[in-house]
Amino acid sequence: MLTEEMTMTYEESVKYLYKIAGFATKSSLEDIKYFLERLGNPQKELHMIHVAGTNGKGSVCAFLEALLTQHGKKTASFTSPHVVKINERIKLCAKEISDERFASAAVKVRHAIETGITEGKNSPSFFEAVFLMAMVIFQEEQPDICMIETGMGGRYDATNVICPKVSVITSISEDHMEFLGQTLEEIATHKAGIIKPGIPVVTIEQEPKVKEILSEEARQKKSRIYDISEDNLNFKEKAGKYIDFLNANAYDKERDVRTNIAGEFQKSNLAAALQTAELICGRLDEDKIYKALSQIRISGRMEEIAPGIIVDVSHNIQGMQGFVQTVEANYHGMKKRILFAASHQNEEEYMKNILKTIPEIEAFYTVGIHKRRIDEAEFQDAFRKMIDRNQETTVCFVVGSFYLAGMAKEFINQEEENVRL
Repeated sequence: MLTEEMTMTYEESVKYLYKIAGFATKSSLEDIKYFLERLGNPQKELHMIHVAGTNGKGSVCAFLEALLTQHGKKTASFTSPHVVKINERIKLCAKEISDERFASAAVKVRHAIETGITEGKNSPSFFEAVFLMAMVIFQEEQPDICMIETGMGGRYDATNVICPKVSVITSISEDHMEFLGQTLEEIATHKAGIIKPGIPVVTIEQEPKVKEILSEEARQKKSRIYDISEDNLNFKEKAGKYIDFLNANAYDKERDVRTNIAGEFQKSNLAAALQTAELICGRLDEDKIYKALSQIRISGRMEEIAPGIIVDVSHNIQGMQGFVQTVEANYHGMKKRILFAASHQNEEEYMKNILKTIPEIEAFYTVGIHKRRIDEAEFQDAFRKMIDRNQETTVCFVVGSFYLAGMAKEFINQEEENVRL
């Protein structure tokens, strides 16, 4: 039993959280509320934006973080999963928290959990425990606005205990069907659960049946819905790996804003972030938009980790389709090498077939995931083969699982001097 006076090192706190992952099941919202009450109900003191959806949640949070920071807001964010280090999930002013801050919050949360267990509560899951830690840190820090990303679903997700200033729902497609339902309508009903009475909700362009479900939930809760589509942004031709756009809602129509985030799918995410930021700040300043979006980087999203080596965490069918569109639009005429690992085995062959529609594939490598792990030797063998290329016109893509992206980034960080790039 951990007492309030005891401490843990960073390594001990991470080990504790992964131990939770081995035996905990998803908690009820009532249990999450109990743990938060033990921690002083930090969520009640915070101003938040709640983001749900199948794809694009992390990108929307990153866009918002950049936009709001440039408009003078002190920001915080809770997102998942991480690519390399667990601290990535909790950020203050766009920077991941320190190991010391992480360990300090872990001690407080562990004490609340162990007290709850003695009172008959179930242990929270890994994700839920880190969410509780984020709430503790944000209460201590008192940011102006926090971006909170759901883990899975929305209605019964641990994060749905918050009452945000704005709810955002990104693209919805079929994913986590073993938990959220076998139809798009069932999945959409889960996501729609983050809509709160009287709180505005921003949604991007959806399938008609999804749009109907979101609109009905908003109508019942008397929440104004901002239905954003690509029509809200007047996109111009892209140059290389960039997106150039003009905002159709009035800022300076003579200036392009260039963001370092490639991806056909990012257009709608960017539109949703701009609308949400406007709801928080009022009319946005054009120069600050330009500065925010010209500086932004998103880990694991079409991220160039070394010259000609790009990682992307598209890990479901909709995401993979978007990845293929982006590659075809931005790397036409170049030879491609691909290293792929599937997060969901039941979708592996389908996603492979999607990837193999990309023109001019020179080599295709696959590594397996077993119990959320990729064999280190298997990865290094495939990765070294992929990057052993002679022509500058060949680009290498590491795509699929977050675990795969993390291994690639760690490998480059540790061995870049010894790798021929």
